[in-house]
Amino acid sequence: MNVNIDIDTTFKLLLVLIAVGMFAAFLSAFRSIKTARSLQFYKKRQDLVERGWRMVILTLILGTGAFFLVKFGEPVAYRYFPPSPTITQTPTITTTPTITPTLRDTYTPTITLTLQYTYTPSIPDVVQTAIKTPVGVDINAIFSPIEFSTQTKDGVVINTTNAFDPPVSQLYAGYTYDRMSLGVQWSAVWLYEGQVICYETEAWKWSTGGAGYSDACNKTLTSEQWLPGDYEVQIFVGQTFKTSGRFTITGSQPTATPSLTPTP
Repeated sequence: MNVNIDIDTTFKLLLVLIAVGMFAAFLSAFRSIKTARSLQFYKKRQDLVERGWRMVILTLILGTGAFFLVKFGEPVAYRYFPPSPTITQTPTITTTPTITPTLRDTYTPTITLTLQYTYTPSIPDVVQTAIKTPVGVDINAIFSPIEFSTQTKDGVVINTTNAFDPPVSQLYAGYTYDRMSLGVQWSAVWLYEGQVICYETEAWKWSTGGAGYSDACNKTLTSEQWLPGDYEVQIFVGQTFKTSGRFTITGSQPTATPSLTPTP
């Protein structure tokens, strides 16, 4: 699992460094001016006073820079590096059949059936039993739709597609996210034809926003075990479904060829 540091954390770190610089400059100015008052030599006294006022001016410059960084820094950064999380929509399948038989002119019974199905993926039992830490709930976290690739660069999947030709040696399920909290339980479930083939689940220990990927099946499947067919990856935060993505490995499933056994 690999993730990038988010812009918000970077600006907070810069503000802390500026605050330390302002404190050091102000402390140096105070000491220079205080020392100058006790000196009898005019030249040395003037040099220390000038040095103290330079430190005061440096403190004001750093304070002004911090103000502009807080006021305009993040909006300008997001203009050039926009995040791309997408709130997941829950698919809804609604079926409303209506049957109205008419048997006679004087007798017209009407049968109306209304069936409604709402499909929301739930975390599989095999993953639920593997969770050893308390499951947290984070309703604010958002994830983008999952994209797939066989390559990554700096923690981000590249050259994404949803169809792969065998043989496949490794696959990455990439996404972007925001508003995650440390310690909340995070799970990525890989399914083949609706059946769980691998998963990863752990407490979240990365940044609140950025990009990452899941590579759970690379640790358990060999290239021969990536069979042709439909695959899906689902991401949960706690027990709440957040996002998913589908991909296909092309080709047809291998079939066993019976061999003839000679009878003596």
